[in-house]
Order: sequence, then structure tokens, then C-alpha cells
Amino acid sequence: MGLPSIKSVGGNLQDEQLRQGINGIADLYIDSFLTKARETNIVLSEFSFVKPTNYYFVMDRQQIHMVYSSDFAGGLSEVLYVDFRDQKAGSFSIDEVARFLRSEKGFINWKAVSFPINFLEIEKSQLEKKIQELTINQVRLEYEEVIRKHQPLFISEQQLERFLAISTEDEFTQILLIPLLRHLGFVTAEAKGHRDKTLEFGQDIQRMKLQIPTKHWLYFSAQVKKGDIKASTKNQKDNVNETLSQTAAQLEWEMPDTETNQNVKPDHVFLIVSGDITEAAKQFIFNHSLYQRKRVLLWEKETIIRVAKEFGLPEQVQRIILEINKNHDDE
Repeated sequence: MGLPSIKSVGGNLQDEQLRQGINGIADLYIDSFLTKARETNIVLSEFSFVKPTNYYFVMDRQQIHMVYSSDFAGGLSEVLYVDFRDQKAGSFSIDEVARFLRSEKGFINWKAVSFPINFLEIEKSQLEKKIQELTINQVRLEYEEVIRKHQPLFISEQQLERFLAISTEDEFTQILLIPLLRHLGFVTAEAKGHRDKTLEFGQDIQRMKLQIPTKHWLYFSAQVKKGDIKASTKNQKDNVNETLSQTAAQLEWEMPDTETNQNVKPDHVFLIVSGDITEAAKQFIFNHSLYQRKRVLLWEKETIIRVAKEFGLPEQVQRIILEINKNHDDE
């Protein structure tokens, strides 16, 4: 497979022979990676280099960094060669290189590998051996990531329901909700916690964003409530109305998006409860203009369990839930 044969080429590295040498290393790496990936018996689309990919090569005086990303890679693949050998530092870490490229190209998701610069000079059989060592390690890392991402639910529905009943609001948010939301594809979901009193309303999860197929982003935040939401009495209806007022305030709060260096307002707010939203409360919320305009989205216990069963949870999350349940039962 190797690098795409038809591509848009850019950058400041003008030495064509050097470019060809870098391409040769990259081709060997990609082909070796895909060969090893096929041996895992996991569908190949879960690994790197299968989707249309943009490639960014940055050369300093010690290494050749290959950063690759499928963000915005439709149609003609972009291949960029950047020469940093005249920089005072002499060498750069992969994170420094990625930050530079992200600021220039705007991609979010990326992976990378670095090759010692002497790979350009060693003979082919030795190069192939060293490339295989790199790909074995990278395929292992991606394989473990795939397994974690798709770990089916091995704890029982009763254990999950038990955790929802006994966990504190912080445990519910940090241990279950944040990993579950990230698992579903939300980027940079962060728990604010109740110690932050700089805002007038409770915003428990913020900076959530989700990329749609057009590569645009939708932004979300969430209010997390422990227990049930009821609205059968006047006092309960007042509490629900206050919650919706807080939701309206959240929709006007600007969230900093450090990836794009701009402030953005949430498109939607999740109202998430660990228990049930009663029928009376739902009818009250359904009649509210925020819900009718699809600005507020409801998650209750039944929804959380269904999503966890359908999409799974990281293994470590499930083990922590079992441990918390056991510790609570032993008390």
C-alpha cells in the first residue's frame, strides 16, 4: 500500500532525493504495519492507514517524524515535507512537532512515529528489520486501544444499576459518565466539579464536542443530578423549572475551545440523572421551549444502562464499578 501515488505535495524540503528516501522509509513502515495488523484478526478499518490519510514529515538533525491524520483527508491526500534542520534547537519531540502541525493544518486526531535519521543510510534488509520492530510495537498499542474501546459489558445490568444507586454524584460523573461520553466519541469531556463557584449555575461536564461527517463540530455541556427528577408537586415543579433555567444559562456560556482558539456556546445541554425522570417531570420538560427546540437532551438511568450495554465500557471502568459496589456492601 505505502504512501498514496496521487497526492498534493507541499512544504519547504526541496531536495527531491531526500524526499524519495523519506518516502521509502514510510512505504516500508506502512506496509509492515498493515501486514502485522492483519495478523490480529480484527477488522482492518480499526487501524491506521486504512482511511484516506494526510501525511506530515518533519525532519530535524536527529530524526524524521511522521505525523499522520485522517482529519480532512478526503479525495486527494496531502503530503507535507518540513525541514527543521536549520533550527537552533537541532531536535524536537514528537509532541512539539504535532503542536506545530496542528496549529498550521487544524487537525485534531493524529498518530505519529519517529525514525532515526540514519534510517536514510542503512542497507535495506537492516532497515526492514528495524521497521518491523517499530510496527510490532505500534500495532500492539492500537490493538490494545481497540480492545479497550470495544470492551463489551461483562458486569451485569444489576451491578451497573447498583452503582447508579449508591455512587456519589462525583463518582457517577468521574467514573462512569466521562469515560462513557468519551467512549461514544465526545472529545475533551471534562468534569468541572462543585468546588468551582465562579459560575452562577452548576455545569458538571463541559467542553464536550462531537464532529459530524462534514467535519464541523457540535458543542455540548451537561448538568448531572444524583437521584430522580420529579414534578408531581408544586415544589418539585419549581425545582425542575430552576434546573431548566440553569440549562438556559449554560447555553449562553462561552466555552473555550483550545483546539481552534475560540470561544463557543453549547449547541445542546444534556440533563443527566442517575435515577429516573418521572412521567410528570417529563411532561413538564417536554412542554418547555428548550426541549421543543432540541436544546436540552435527557439521559436517565434506563438510557445510561442501554447505552452501556450497546457500546460497552472500558474494562477498567467496569472493574472500578465492581470494586465500589463490593466496598459498599462490606460496610
